[in-house]
Amino acid sequence: MGPVTTNPWLIAVINMTIVFGVLAALGVLMHLIQMVDPTQKKTAKPAVAPTPAAAPAAAPAAAPVQDDSEIIAVIAAAIAATGCSADQIACVRRLPNASWTVNARVEAISVRKECF
Repeated sequence: MGPVTTNPWLIAVINMTIVFGVLAALGVLMHLIQMVDPTQKKTAKPAVAPTPAAAPAAAPAAAPVQDDSEIIAVIAAAIAATGCSADQIACVRRLPNASWTVNARVEAISVRKECF
């Protein structure tokens, strides 16, 4: 039995129809799995509370306090990975952000000079 068709355009249309049909079926399957997902947190919508007529003026927000404990832990782990102990760390302090920018610019200029 020979081939049903030898028209390349018809074969391309059939193959693309199959591919996009499978993609659509996978999209529907993903949507169904998302709807019945038992691990998804169910959030109850809070009841709408009436807002007071005259709300007091909000105090100006204070600057957010940065929690550097994660950054300090990463720095300590990096130092420990190089073979140093935690006792050898004298202090960890935040530098102004400008120093990172200046350092990056100097490094970019020096690398550019090395390339040419």
